[in-house]
Amino acid sequence: MITIPTLSQLATSIFSDLEAAYGSSIPSFAKSALRAIAYVQAAKLKLFYLSIANLQKNIFVDTADPIASGGTLERFGFVKLGRYPFAAQAGQYIVSVTGTVGSVIAANTTFKSDDTSSNPGILYILDVAYSLVGSDTITLRALTSGDAGRMSNGDTMSATAPIAGVNSSVTVVNTFIEALDGETIEAYRQKAIEAYQLEPQGGAATDYRLWAFDAQGVENTYPYAKSGAANEINLYVEATLADSTDGKGTPSAALLTAVQAVVEFDPETSKPLNERGRRPLGVYAVNYLPVTVMNVDIVIYGYSGLTAAIQTLIYNALKAHVDAIRPFVAAADVVADKNDILDVNQIISVILVAVPGSAFGSVAFSVASVPYSSYTFIEGNIPYFNSITYS
Repeated sequence: MITIPTLSQLATSIFSDLEAAYGSSIPSFAKSALRAIAYVQAAKLKLFYLSIANLQKNIFVDTADPIASGGTLERFGFVKLGRYPFAAQAGQYIVSVTGTVGSVIAANTTFKSDDTSSNPGILYILDVAYSLVGSDTITLRALTSGDAGRMSNGDTMSATAPIAGVNSSVTVVNTFIEALDGETIEAYRQKAIEAYQLEPQGGAATDYRLWAFDAQGVENTYPYAKSGAANEINLYVEATLADSTDGKGTPSAALLTAVQAVVEFDPETSKPLNERGRRPLGVYAVNYLPVTVMNVDIVIYGYSGLTAAIQTLIYNALKAHVDAIRPFVAAADVVADKNDILDVNQIISVILVAVPGSAFGSVAFSVASVPYSSYTFIEGNIPYFNSITYS
């Protein structure tokens, strides 16, 4: 990468060139014309350096800026992934409604989520007029996209204006279309990088991971041959935190269905139908499974000189370390990047790096409430940093 000199360094270089050309030193007083010219030229050169550095930065997918900042990241991603970052998706919910048979709820009628709902104060709209027939349900679309407009079964909403013959309060009974947050630029970048690194192989583990990226809300997947079964695959799906059911990575049933759809059939509609099939003929079954989130709890004994600031440093460091641990897929992951083990020595090392000179007695940790000195996360088991305790 190009090194961008400072204005002072550029001006000094120009001074040296001028002094060499004229065989004499440039006066140091402020009104020297040559010094003024040198500073102007240094500023121009600085712009050239910045322009070259920006160009160099944007010829690599791992460093490119997003298009909104004048970069090329999404262009790289579109070439390799065949899509731009997923936009946020508004949820649609089936709600039960009561009232007099024959009463009509007009199209564009709005409802507002109650204070006791998952996301209070959000507006939802009825897109198509509905006439009550008894035991009625209608479908409402959130006017706020993404997780901020998500509702859960049992949540209630109220009509924003009275509706003749219809009770103003309605209750969510099911989700028709799941609310999904938009894909972040960094998540999109990581998927593009993996798409460049993972070579399509007609049904290998790397293919299942690449195919699953076509489903919105997928953080990662872990494909394994099912033990004891011929030509059968277990595909564990990890959701993004925002789109998970628990905020820890557990995918919803709708997301598993979406992954199944893109693994079976390429969503790229510009391709001929006979080129869109994906799952190899020899694979009898693919089991689409949620990851199992396993809480990690850490105890540090006898820490000397503990302060709130030190606790924050240690917490952040250990959380980052645990969050980076994931199951290793031998057929898809790089051995040099293998990071599927958590042990006591790692935890001690992370603490000492975060707070050099830390003095403490011992460290212990548990996974899913079971104590271990070393634990390997395999197949669909992923860690979640749950707590840290000082004793």
